[in-house]
Amino acid sequence: MMAASHARGRGRVVPVLLVLLSLFSGAYGQKKVLTHDLYDSWKSIRSPMLSKDGKWLAYQVAPQVGDGVLIVRATASGAEVKIERGTAANFSHDSKYLLCTVVPPKEEVDKARREKKPAKDQPKNSLAVLELGQSTPKVIERVRSWRLAEKGGSWFAYQIEEVPPATPAQPAKPAEGQEAAEKPQGPQKKKDHAPGTPLLLQQIGSAKEIRVPDVASYTFSEDGSLVLFAASTKDGKGDGVFYLDLGKEATYPVVSALGRYSQLTYHDKTRRLAFLSDKDDYAAEKPKQSLFVYRLGEVKEQAMVSASTSGVPQDWEIVTRGALRFSDSGARVQFATAPLAPEAPKDDTPEEEKVQVDVWNWRDPQLQPQQLLQANAERNRSYTAVLHLGSNRVVQLSSPDLRTVNVGGKGDAKFAVAADDRPYLQHISWDQGYYDIYIVNVEDGSRRKALEQWAVVPSTSPSGRFAMVYDEVKRTWSSLELATGKITDLSSAIPYAIHDEEDDHPANPGSYGLSGWTDGDKRVLINDRFDIWACDPTGAAKPTCVTDGVGRAFRISFRPVVMDRERDTLDPAAPLFLLGMNEDTKATGFFRDRVEGVGSPERLLYEDAILTFTTKAEQSDRIVYTRQTFTEYPDLWLATTHFQGGKKVSEANPQQSEYNWGASELVRWVSGEGVPLSGVLVKPENFDPAKKYPMIVYFYERLSDQLHRHRVPAPSASTINPTVYASNGYLVFMPDIPYEIGFPGESSEQAIIPGVLSLIDRGFVDRQRIGIQGQSWGGYQVAFLVTRTNLFRAACAGAPVSNMFSAYGGIRWGSGLVRAMQYEKGQSRIGATIWDKPLLYIENSPVFWADRVNTPLLMMHNDKDGAVPWYQGIEYFTALRRLQKPVWLVVYNNEDHNLTRRPNQKDWAVRMQQFFDHYLKDAPAPKWMTEGVPAVEKGRTLGLEMPGAGKPGG
Repeated sequence: MMAASHARGRGRVVPVLLVLLSLFSGAYGQKKVLTHDLYDSWKSIRSPMLSKDGKWLAYQVAPQVGDGVLIVRATASGAEVKIERGTAANFSHDSKYLLCTVVPPKEEVDKARREKKPAKDQPKNSLAVLELGQSTPKVIERVRSWRLAEKGGSWFAYQIEEVPPATPAQPAKPAEGQEAAEKPQGPQKKKDHAPGTPLLLQQIGSAKEIRVPDVASYTFSEDGSLVLFAASTKDGKGDGVFYLDLGKEATYPVVSALGRYSQLTYHDKTRRLAFLSDKDDYAAEKPKQSLFVYRLGEVKEQAMVSASTSGVPQDWEIVTRGALRFSDSGARVQFATAPLAPEAPKDDTPEEEKVQVDVWNWRDPQLQPQQLLQANAERNRSYTAVLHLGSNRVVQLSSPDLRTVNVGGKGDAKFAVAADDRPYLQHISWDQGYYDIYIVNVEDGSRRKALEQWAVVPSTSPSGRFAMVYDEVKRTWSSLELATGKITDLSSAIPYAIHDEEDDHPANPGSYGLSGWTDGDKRVLINDRFDIWACDPTGAAKPTCVTDGVGRAFRISFRPVVMDRERDTLDPAAPLFLLGMNEDTKATGFFRDRVEGVGSPERLLYEDAILTFTTKAEQSDRIVYTRQTFTEYPDLWLATTHFQGGKKVSEANPQQSEYNWGASELVRWVSGEGVPLSGVLVKPENFDPAKKYPMIVYFYERLSDQLHRHRVPAPSASTINPTVYASNGYLVFMPDIPYEIGFPGESSEQAIIPGVLSLIDRGFVDRQRIGIQGQSWGGYQVAFLVTRTNLFRAACAGAPVSNMFSAYGGIRWGSGLVRAMQYEKGQSRIGATIWDKPLLYIENSPVFWADRVNTPLLMMHNDKDGAVPWYQGIEYFTALRRLQKPVWLVVYNNEDHNLTRRPNQKDWAVRMQQFFDHYLKDAPAPKWMTEGVPAVEKGRTLGLEMPGAGKPGG
C-alpha cells in the first residue's frame, strides 16, 4: 500500500511542477509595455566621426533628458573609453588624440538656475584631452571655447572663463628685430574698451604651453603652424593684430593701434590676412570700419578699403555683419557693405503719448505682418562687394535692387548669378516666389538680365562657367553659359521625365534634382525618377545613362553617396558610390558604379531596412553607416567601402529587448478611384491574427517610404507614437494619399476608407474600435473625414483648418504671409480663389458640415500657432459645441504649431492615449474629459486623474 501510495504521490507532483515552471517562465518571459514615464531614458546616437586613419570611432550617446556619454572606440579591437558628458569631439590630425567639451552635470545646471545664480557662478564646461589608447583623459576646467586647426598642426587653443591667477607657463617671446607695423596714433578718446581674455595654446601630448593675454578673437592657419589673433587691452595700448609662429614660439605684429579688430581671415597659400578694424576712425563718436589686407612678414598693408574708397557706393559703409572671405586663389576678398543708417529723429514725446499703429497699404510689396517680422533683418541687411587684390579695385556686386549674388568657382569665377525678387514680392501672397535672374560681371559689376519671372534660382557649376536652369513650365534642365548667356536644353534628350511625377499640387512640379558635376565641368549629372544621366553642358554630346537603366528596370531610385566632402566635383573614372531605394519594397542598398565606364551598378549591400551612409575616414577605406528597421535602432555599423563584413559597433538602447515592441509591414489596396495604393501597418510584437485589435489610423500625405523607420518611445510634438501604441495593443495604419486638385478632403476619404476596409476584411481589426489621428494637414483631413463617415469611433486632430473661407485670408503668423497661396497653389490643393470656385471651399470645409459629425473629437490648437491660425480650431469647437457634439479642445499657452516644451509634449501624449483608451478600449474617462479643467483650477490640476484614482504617472 505504501508503495502504491508513493507512486500516486509522484504522479501528482509532476503536473504541479510543470504548472509552476510554466507560471515561473511566463512571468519572467513576458515583456513589459511601454509607458509614458520611460521617455527620458531612451537614447539616441549623435555626431559619429572617424579619425583620419580610421583606427578610432567616436560618437555620443544621449538620453532624451539627462547626461550623455561620449564613446571612443578602437575600430580593430573594439576597446572603448567612455567620457561622461562629453560632446563636440574632434580628433587630432595625427589620429593620436581626441579632444572634446565636457558639459557640467544637468542636475548641477538645473540647481544653479533654480537658485538664480549669476552667470559667473553657473557650472562651466571643461575640455578633455584623451590620448588614444589610454583610458583616462586629461581635463582642463572652466574652458569657454577651444579649437584645433582645420588640416594640420600639433597644437590646440583654448580660452578660459576667468583669468587664472597663476603665472603663465611660457609666454611667447617676441621675434628678434621685429617692430610693430604701426604705432598707436591719432587722437585718443576714452571709450568702453572691453579687454580680451587669455588664450592658451598647448602642444598635444606635451606639457608645453604658451599663454597670450588679452585675446579678443583668433584663428588658426589651415596647417596649424600659425595662430592669428586680435588683441584688446584695457587701456588700448596693446590693441592690434598679431600672429604666433608655433614652430618658433614667437609672436609677430601685423598692426598695432588703438581700435577694435574683427573677422580675422587667413589664406594659407598666399599668406594673406584680412580683417576689419575701426582703428583709423576710432576717435569718432561712431567709428567706421575699414578692410585691411596684409601679407605676413610685410610691414605695409597690401590693401585698405574704407567708405571713401572708389567702388564703395556713396553714403555706404563697410559693416561687420556680413561674411569676410578670400576666394580660393586668394586673389579676391569678398566683404560686406551697407547704406549708412539714417539718423533717428529726436523725439521727446512721452511714451504714453506716442501713437502706436500699423498701416496696411494694398500697394505694399509685402504685408505688414511680414514686414514687421523682417524689419530687423532688413535694417541689418548687408550687400556683397569684392576687392580685387591684383588691381586694388573694389566692385560692388549686390545692392538693394539685386540682393542675392552667388560667385561660383569658390569665389574666383568671372561671372556671378544674381536674383531679384522685388517685382514679385506681392505674388508670393497667392503664388510661389519668382525671380529675375541676372549675370553679373565680377570684374566690373556690370549686369545683364538672363531670365525673367523664374521660379528656381540657378545653381552654378564648380568652376563658375555654367549655371543650371530648371524650367518648371517646360519641365526641362538647361545649362546657362555665363560668359555668353547661351541657354542649352540638356534634358529633352533624356527619354524619361526629370520632373516629380507624383507631385499633385496645383502648381508646376519640381525636378528630381542634380547629382553633381564631374571634374572641369565636363558633365553634369541629372536625375530622373530612378536613374542618373551624365549630360554635356555644352550640348555637343548626347546624354548617357550612368546607371544603365538598372534603376528603372528594378524600380530602384539611385542617388550618389558623397564620401569625400572636400571635393566639389566627381572623378568620372573613380568609383561612384550610390544609395538606392526600391520604390515597391522600400528596401535600400549601397551600389558602386562609374560616371564613365561600362557595366551596371554593382550591388554591395542591399537589405529590407533603411541604410544610411554616415562618414568615411579621410586616409583609409573605413566607413560608418547605419541600418534601421521598425524594430532596430539606427546603430552604427563599421565596414570598408566595399560594404562587406559590416559589424555593428553601438547599442543605443539595450533595454528595448525588455519591452513589447512591434513590427511593420507593407500593405496594399485599391482606392475608391481605382488607384493602387500602399501603406504601413504596425502590429504589436505579440500579434495574434486570430484576435481582433483596436486600430488607429495616422496619416500625412505619403508615409509608406517610412516602412522601416525606427521610432523610439518619445513624447511627440503633435502626433501619436506608433511604437508606444503597438506596445499597448493597438494596430497603427499609415496610408498613402494621392490628391485630386480641388478635392483634397474627398481624396483622403477615397484613399483611407478603402484601406481601412481592406484591413477589416483580413479579420484582425475590431471594426467597432477604430480611431483616427492627424496633425496640421493631417488634422484637417481628420476634421473632414468625421463629417463623411461614422467608421471611426474616436478622432483626434491637431491644428486643423476647419473653415477654408476664413483661413484663405488668414495670416501665417510665423512668416507673416497670407494663407491664400496655400489654397491656390499649395498643400491645400484647391487650385482656385474663393471667388472663382467658392463651392470647392465650402465642400472642403468641415465646419459647414459639422452637423453630420457623430464621432467624438479631440483637438489640439495652440494660441501661438504660426502656421494655422488657432481660431480655426475654435471655429470647429464652437460649431460642434453648439450642435452638442462631444468635442474637446486642448490649447497649450505660448506654444507654436507643434509643441516645443517637453512637459507639454508629455502631457499631450498622455491625453491622447487616455482619449483613445477610453473610446477604443473602454477605459475610464479621465477628469478632464468628464468634468473639464475650470479656469479657476488652472495651474492647480491638469485633470488627468481617473475616477477613484490619484494623479497618473508619467
